[in-house]
Amino acid sequence: MTPTPYDQLRYPGKFYPQASPSRMATVATLYGLQPPVPGRCRVLELGCGEGGHLVPIAYAFAQSECLGVDLSSAAIERARTFAEQAGVDNCVFHAQDVTHFPADAGTFDYIIAHGLYSWVPEPVRQAVLSICARHLSPHGLAYISYNAYPGGHVRQILRDLTVFQTRDIEDPGAKIREARRVAELIVAAMPADTLERHLFDRVLSLYRNSDALLRFDLLAEENDPVYFLDFMEAAHAYGLQFVAESSAFACDTSALPDAVREWLETMPDRLVREQYLDFIACRGFRQSILCRSGRPAAAEPSPRTLAPLYLRSSLTPVEPLARLDDGTAVKFRNTLGAELSCTEAVPKAAFAELGAAYPEALRYAALCERICQRVGGEAQLDPASESKLARALLLSDANGVVELHAEPPPLTTGIVPRPRASLVARLQAEREAPVTVLGASGVMSGDRRVRALLPLLDGTRDRAQLLAAWQERGGAEGPVQAAALERLLRLFADHGLLIT
Repeated sequence: MTPTPYDQLRYPGKFYPQASPSRMATVATLYGLQPPVPGRCRVLELGCGEGGHLVPIAYAFAQSECLGVDLSSAAIERARTFAEQAGVDNCVFHAQDVTHFPADAGTFDYIIAHGLYSWVPEPVRQAVLSICARHLSPHGLAYISYNAYPGGHVRQILRDLTVFQTRDIEDPGAKIREARRVAELIVAAMPADTLERHLFDRVLSLYRNSDALLRFDLLAEENDPVYFLDFMEAAHAYGLQFVAESSAFACDTSALPDAVREWLETMPDRLVREQYLDFIACRGFRQSILCRSGRPAAAEPSPRTLAPLYLRSSLTPVEPLARLDDGTAVKFRNTLGAELSCTEAVPKAAFAELGAAYPEALRYAALCERICQRVGGEAQLDPASESKLARALLLSDANGVVELHAEPPPLTTGIVPRPRASLVARLQAEREAPVTVLGASGVMSGDRRVRALLPLLDGTRDRAQLLAAWQERGGAEGPVQAAALERLLRLFADHGLLIT
C-alpha cells in the first residue's frame, strides 16, 4: 500500500476526545487565548446523563471539581453509582432542569453541553446559553454540540421517514429495528453513484452500528438542526463569541481547490467563512467552543500560538533516514498502523524527532531546536520553514497522527508484564459503555474484543493468564491470539488507558 502524503492524509489516525477540558484548552491556546489549567478547574456538564463523560474527567483531573446536572433522576442515580464504583469523590450530580439552574452555583472554567442543544425545546436552548453567560469564568470555555444545516436537511428526511414508519410501534427494540430496516430500504432504492445516494448513505452509516445513537437522534422527540450563523447570533445575544471547532479536522481547508481556498481567505468575516465551509462540506454536526465576548482570539493558529503547546506522536520512519533535503519521499508509520509519506525536510525532521521522543511529548520550542540540529545546525528556523512546520503539525493534528496538548499528556512508558487499565475504563467496558480516552470522550465501544479484554487488565495477570481469561470470555480468536493481545495492549497504551 502506498502511504498517503502527509498533507493529503484524511483522518486515519487516533480518536480525539473533543469535549474534554484538555482538548478545549488546546484549541483555545491555538487561537491565542490563555485558558484555565484543566488539571485544576471547575467543570459543569449540562445533560450529563449517566456520567459516562463527566466521571472520567473527574477521574483524570483529580484536583478539579465537577458538577453534572440532568433532568432524569434515574440517570443521575446511575451516574452517582458509577462515580462511587470508580472511587471518584470530586464529582457531584444533581437531578435538575437546566431552566432552573441555581444562580448561586458560582463560576465554571469549562461548561460542556454535548448532545443537548438540538434535542431540547427552544426555552432549554436559551437556558444553556444563559448558563454559559452567567456562570462562565472570565477565561472560561464552553463546548456546545448541535446538529447543523445544511447536512441536517438530509438527516431530517431520514428522521421524518423513521418516525412515520414506527409511529404505531411501542416496543423500543422493535422500533429501532424497524427504523433501521426502512432507512436501509429507502437508501438502497436510490440510484447508485448519485449525489443523493452518497449523502443519505453517509448519514445512515452513523446509525448502522449504534442503537443508542439511532434512538437518540432519528427517533428523538426533539431534533432541530440550526445554521451556524443562527447559532452564533443566539450566542452573541448572551455575550459569547466563537473560538473554533473542537475538531481540528472540521476546520481544515487543505483539501479544497486552490481557487476555493483563496476565495474563502478573502472573506473578512470569519463566521461567514465558517458558514460557507458548512455548505461546502454539507456539514450536519458541529462541536463549537465559545468564550466570553471581547476575548482577543486569533483568527487562525500560527507558530506563535503553537509555542505554548506540547506535541506527541509515535510516527517513525519505516527505513533509516538518509538526507532530508533531497526531495525523496520518506514513509512514516505510527503504532496504530497509520502511514504517511513526506518529501520536505522540515516535516521529515519534525516527525522523526517526535517519534524518537515518544512516548514523551516535546514543547514546541524544543521540537524546533531539534529540527534545526537535523536540517543543518541553524540557531532557529527561518519564517518560511516555521510556517511550513506549523502547517504540517496542524494538518497532522487534524488527521490524528500528531497530538497537541495544552499540558504534558499522561505518559505511557511501556507495557508492563502484568498490565493494568484505569478503573474507569474497566468499569465502562463491563457496562458496555464507550471507553474513555485520556479523561474525555468515548471510543471502541462496539468492539467485543475490547469489552472482553479491558476488565481483565487489573494488574494481576501475566500474558498467559490474560490469554486464557480472554479466550474464556470470547475475546481471543484464531491462532494469532498472542499477537492480537499485544496489538490491543499497544492500542490501549496509545490511548492513555493503561496506568502504572
